[in-house]
Amino acid sequence: MLSRLKPDIEIAIILLLLLSLPGCGFRPVDVDISLGEEKPASSAEIGLMKSISPDNVGYMLYDLDGKTVVRSHNSSRAFIPASTTKVPVTVTALDVLGPDYRFNTFLCYTGSIKGGILKGDLYLKGTGDPLLTVTDLMSMIDRMKDKGISAVSGHFYFDESDLASAVSIDSGMEPDVSFNPGVSALSLEYNTINAEWKRNKKTNAIDIFLVPSLPVNSTALSREKLRENIKFAYHSLGGIESWLLSPDEDRDGSERLPVKQPARYTAQVFAKVCDIRGISLPAPESGTMPRCVTSIIAHQGQPLSGIADIALTYSINLMAELMMLRTAKELSGKSTDMKSAAEKISSYLSEKLDKINWKYLRLVNGSGLTAHNRITPEQMIAVLIYADAQNYNGKKYRSLLPSSGWEWSLMKRFSDPETAFHIWAKTGTINYAMALAGYLYTKSHRNMAFVVFIHDIEERRMHDAEPNRRIKESMKKVNAWLDNSKSVMDSIVTGWITEL
Repeated sequence: MLSRLKPDIEIAIILLLLLSLPGCGFRPVDVDISLGEEKPASSAEIGLMKSISPDNVGYMLYDLDGKTVVRSHNSSRAFIPASTTKVPVTVTALDVLGPDYRFNTFLCYTGSIKGGILKGDLYLKGTGDPLLTVTDLMSMIDRMKDKGISAVSGHFYFDESDLASAVSIDSGMEPDVSFNPGVSALSLEYNTINAEWKRNKKTNAIDIFLVPSLPVNSTALSREKLRENIKFAYHSLGGIESWLLSPDEDRDGSERLPVKQPARYTAQVFAKVCDIRGISLPAPESGTMPRCVTSIIAHQGQPLSGIADIALTYSINLMAELMMLRTAKELSGKSTDMKSAAEKISSYLSEKLDKINWKYLRLVNGSGLTAHNRITPEQMIAVLIYADAQNYNGKKYRSLLPSSGWEWSLMKRFSDPETAFHIWAKTGTINYAMALAGYLYTKSHRNMAFVVFIHDIEERRMHDAEPNRRIKESMKKVNAWLDNSKSVMDSIVTGWITEL
């Protein structure tokens, strides 16, 4: 069939087929995991729990060389994993897609180019690249310039059909938080936009604008006072993402806001940069790219191992969700929503590590931005043991995690000489839930996998029920709980490093 097509169309189709394949050079190593006899918490560890109920703490410490459980407490009880959810998600993604897998973004067209005019339709199609940037769009536009395109006479379509989309990761969270953006196969710059406001010296009014300023978004000063600790209210008016600034914000400032329609936003940014470069595009429309197209460029993203490194080190929620959606599609052969994709990840792990009891595992998203995810300490330890046995092109999984006293969320934790660089782990924090999962080296050079969970389900339930949960009094209570939990957690882990 391909032999009847034009050569450039053939090339486009072949690229679409080849670049959508998972990394074929990686083969995960099977690991026979049986945790064996547990070792209960020591009296010293129980004593460290202070004002926290021991029922709200769960942990496991496992000697990777000796293949034995060294310490455990509530190891089969399910806890809120928060952002440590990214550990099982990235491990599964690396397993299924391979560390060399690359997301691709396609710029293609139908019709022909005559006299600088594309007499046909232009398509911008995403497959889930979580690191697509404006710089990447500029490079794609360079290729349009190389082909002599100065205008498009047909339609400009954006295609996000490869993966399921959503207007936010956690629908129960307030709409203005930047770490809870929309999710789409065509995403850009973490799906956030910058709002700035300044007092006009001539009129004394507050001027508000968004960067970039696009047809898909707008902003204005709210006529009504917003709730305490909320700067922006969100409204969707005729498909326009509208942000209303609180009238209490009378000083100059800026705020990162989430993008709710990432694909349309990406296409409008693309059109804006095209206009800057002297290329005229029609208003972007949603559409599905046909199979028979001519390729302008198939932009390759970073290898999955690099994406996983960034997602784990900086805890980027969007990256975790897109990896999960892509992985679930590879496993099932179809696009699914986040909840179904999370269930697919759970099924994969339970089948892969079948000697572990997976009864209480529950994932509804891949980033951990929810109070509804659940995992037990022994389940998380099993994932860490399995990941440690893999070779990701010469890298161990722990190398993708932040190191204590040095990187991001662990930069100021475990930073004293006795513990700095002894821990390589993913942190997790949401209101009334805290977690730490990864690897550590003890003072006697023992090589360990570990996890610690602390949560308070009842406090979290009451907090979520508060209509004004972001007021100072409520957040003061949350922060006091988190500070205490971190102190307990860090004391337990420090004891393992210095005493074992």
